[in-house]
Amino acid sequence: MLSTAEHWREDDDKLTFIILANGEGDLPMIGDVNIFLKGDPNDEDFEAEVGVMIAEESYRGKGLALEALRLMLSYVTASPALFTNPSPTLALPNPPFPFPIRSDSLAVRIGQENRASTRLFERLGFVETRGANAFGEKEMRIRQDFLSV
Repeated sequence: MLSTAEHWREDDDKLTFIILANGEGDLPMIGDVNIFLKGDPNDEDFEAEVGVMIAEESYRGKGLALEALRLMLSYVTASPALFTNPSPTLALPNPPFPFPIRSDSLAVRIGQENRASTRLFERLGFVETRGANAFGEKEMRIRQDFLSV
């Protein structure tokens, strides 16, 4: 039986990047960015839910969540031009199945009152597609016109 840490690391329905502080010496973990895969990537209803957290308050508001999301979304969609600004060349390895995922399967759920996260995802081309659910979360997805740029 896998420990919690092993299960988290070996689970094939999510991808997590750890966000470290930039600096000298030890690089403390300040947050993470995640993609949670729901369903079969070949099915129409497949969804890749995006999440980001900057846990250390002193690192918030510095653009780190935006940069981490740009890197993650570029990696999982194999579409660096969609999410990077300016568009540097991003060497993507041949990722294992199910990557690259379809950009139209990306979704995020944000607390209805979380204006900072809403603005963050709007900068990445997400728009609200469903209002607050029973948990007070709204759903956002990539604008279709954003994908055709």
